[in-house]
Amino acid sequence: MTAIEYLDRPPSGWFVLDVMRKEWRKWDWVALMIDVHPDDFLSRKRDPTAPSCWVLIPGKHRNKDTAWDALEDMMATRH
Repeated sequence: MTAIEYLDRPPSGWFVLDVMRKEWRKWDWVALMIDVHPDDFLSRKRDPTAPSCWVLIPGKHRNKDTAWDALEDMMATRH
């Protein structure tokens, strides 16, 4: 199994699967991203794998909703 790399910016064209805390009881958050649309990924029967990465979400956030908002802002300013 290979380690998933951490990136400072989301790759263009990738999709967010989830946002979660980087460490338990900390305010640092990361987003798990893959390069395949989640619907296509879930429909794969033989090879359910896809390139993936963790994206560091800048700032300290108290909850998942504010971390998602920060990630969306980060992705919107990139385009």
